[in-house]
Amino acid sequence: MQAKLLDVPPVVTDLEWAEEVSDQLELLLLDVGEFFPRADLRRRAAACVRGLLAPLSRKNGWQLAEYGGDAEPWGQQHLLDRARWEADELRNFVRRYVVASIEDGGGGPGPGGAGVLVVDETGFAKKGRASAGVARQFTGTLGGVFPCQVGVMAAWATSRGQALVDRELYLPKEWTGDRARCRAAHIPDHIAFATKPRLAGKMITRIVPDLPQGRVWVAADEVYGRDGAFRAFLEERQLPYVVNVPADQTVLPRPGWRHLARLVERVADQEDWVQLSAGPSQLDSRWWQWWVRRLPDPEALIGTGGQDWARWVIARRRPGEEDPSKRDYYLAWGPEQTTVEELVQVPGARWRVEEGIKLAKSAAGMADYEVRSWHGWYRHITLAQLAAAFLAAQAAAAANEQDGGPGADSDPLAVLARLAEPAAQRGGPPRPHQQQQQSRPGSPDGL
Repeated sequence: MQAKLLDVPPVVTDLEWAEEVSDQLELLLLDVGEFFPRADLRRRAAACVRGLLAPLSRKNGWQLAEYGGDAEPWGQQHLLDRARWEADELRNFVRRYVVASIEDGGGGPGPGGAGVLVVDETGFAKKGRASAGVARQFTGTLGGVFPCQVGVMAAWATSRGQALVDRELYLPKEWTGDRARCRAAHIPDHIAFATKPRLAGKMITRIVPDLPQGRVWVAADEVYGRDGAFRAFLEERQLPYVVNVPADQTVLPRPGWRHLARLVERVADQEDWVQLSAGPSQLDSRWWQWWVRRLPDPEALIGTGGQDWARWVIARRRPGEEDPSKRDYYLAWGPEQTTVEELVQVPGARWRVEEGIKLAKSAAGMADYEVRSWHGWYRHITLAQLAAAFLAAQAAAAANEQDGGPGADSDPLAVLARLAEPAAQRGGPPRPHQQQQQSRPGSPDGL
């Protein structure tokens, strides 16, 4: 008797994709279990990540505990507070996981197919004085000066997607100048004041060894671009960049040519503006008009290993926009053979970090924490970045599917929807999170 040929349907169903995504999450949780030395911590960490990816209205200690089947939040609070595990070791795993998951073989959004490392900051609304780093400070996230914490984030972007790969909590001087207050928030004594560009440099130093050698460009907004020390830091490490700078940025020592906006106004004729795409966005390719000139900078041409470098100034405006106040300005530094068409792709990729932050906050609960301590912040943010990295990795894997089925959708939120398929559809038992969620009062620990 001959065995019958297995009948494999040509299209992958939504239920099959839901099961596949769920299985991949469990494999990831097994991999990260090594960073939690006790079995109870591994169980709680896994429950935390599942909860961060769950369809919950808020993802604080009570909701995460209920989703995991616990009647009280103390286990989740212990995970973020008193438990012994190293968030930085998990951070390193997340970085390597993201780089491997969205590797595109040299077809990235940067010049020559390079990937783009983007840094930016984001605000987390907070009240009171106890939470580490909280202060009245400006954050574009909230649209002004508000009581908040500010985190500096780094995202790695390729043609297959983007995800956050590192984080640092910014401490204003009013915090670093008050050691008693720092100790109350469990901020280590060796932590001193550091500007946001310094924190970005600290992250870049950690990240770059895990990135494809020679295929990295850096993009950043004006907070970082106007800092000469930050640009020098990148040049010393031979990391090409395109960064936003203010309109009055000094570019040449010659009188009348010092400020970038004046320089553009003086020498840029209408025919000098070229219309180019800044690369794809969520809506479509974005077209801008660009004015790009290479600066006469002898120092920029001193290269090593046979590589010569150049410096450029860039102005950008919307097609037909004549108002100089509505232009964006950039400084760029990189291999001298880089073309204008390639250069404009780097600032065009800066939105990738914003998408990474948005995904981590909206889909992985990165902003839903209620911890107050220094280490509690790092632990929660790292777990949320792990959850968001999983969504980005699964979206990249789905985009590679060639069967034209549901897996061809590379939207991380589509991955999240599959993960949230009701247990009944999968043929499994009901889970605790399917029960109605109820609000719980906050605990003394602030979770």
